[in-house]
Amino acid sequence: MNTGISRRQTTPISQDPFRGFFSQGIFDDLFDQYLSKNRGEIAPMMNVSMDVAETDQAFEVEIDLPGINPQDVDIQIDNNTLTIRGQRCEETKEGDEEKQFHRIERYRGSFARSIVLPNSINEEETAAEFRDGVLKIVVPKSDDVKPRKISISR
Repeated sequence: MNTGISRRQTTPISQDPFRGFFSQGIFDDLFDQYLSKNRGEIAPMMNVSMDVAETDQAFEVEIDLPGINPQDVDIQIDNNTLTIRGQRCEETKEGDEEKQFHRIERYRGSFARSIVLPNSINEEETAAEFRDGVLKIVVPKSDDVKPRKISISR
């Protein structure tokens, strides 16, 4: 039976819709540049996780720095901006030159994080502690902004 409706012809769909637009080598070069030890002149900064909390007495900053030597970390407060800089140095072990790495995800290089704090901090009393790969910085509030209990006279 002929209904007068013609069948639509289908054409095979390419497995790769972007074939011809990009060369696979371009992507390989990008990944190799990002993941290899020789990153070139422009290397991405290491991303470190940071928590910032406030109590009645101080601001507390905790940063995860696994595998980083505390001597390679610099902490500064300038104009109420707390800046933490450092780097994870590349460790070369005997026999590494014979290894062929298939994946390098543990970043080696520099990092920097900054946070602006209120004017009500006491920079001189700031303390830092490094334990189990976590850097904890306590920046006390100045005395004039700390809450104080006011008693009611009778």
